[in-house]
Amino acid sequence: MSRIKRGKFAELDGTTVFALARLRQEVFIVEQECAYPDLDEYDLDAETVHFWVEGEDPTEAVACLRVLRNRAPNSEGAWKIGRVCTALPARGTGLSAKLFGEAMDFLGPDAEVTLGAQTYATGFYRKFGFTEEGDEYDEDGIMHIEMRRPAMRNPSGPE
Repeated sequence: MSRIKRGKFAELDGTTVFALARLRQEVFIVEQECAYPDLDEYDLDAETVHFWVEGEDPTEAVACLRVLRNRAPNSEGAWKIGRVCTALPARGTGLSAKLFGEAMDFLGPDAEVTLGAQTYATGFYRKFGFTEEGDEYDEDGIMHIEMRRPAMRNPSGPE
C-alpha cells in the first residue's frame, strides 16, 4: 500500500475523487446501509483537507478521512474530523490508526478537535486523547456520540 496522501478538494484529480467517493460509498452507504448524501459542501470547502491511503490500483482508496472547520455554534477555532473509513480487507492492520495519527499530527496539539464517533469506535478515538461528551444519538440507524480532544496549549491548529 502507498503512503498517506492529503490534499484539498481543488488539488485532487478526478481519479482520486472517484477513489475516495467509491470507498465512502462502499462503507457508509452499502456496508452500513445508510442512504444519505455522503458527498456534501464540506468536501469542497477551501479549508477541508482530505487524507487517504491509495490501494494497489490508483482508482482504489483503502482508507480515508477529512479534516474540516467545526461550524457548530460556540466552536470558534475548533476542527472536526469526519468521514473516517477503512475498506474491509484493510481493517485490523493498523492502517486506520496510522491515517488518523497523520491527521492529528497535521492539526497539531494546539487545535481543539471534535468528531461524531460511531459508539463502537470510541476506544479507538480515546487512544488519541478524545473523550465522550453528551448523550448517544442515532444517526441513520447507527448510534453515535460526540467526542472532543481539547487544545493542549493555545488553540490555533494548522496554518
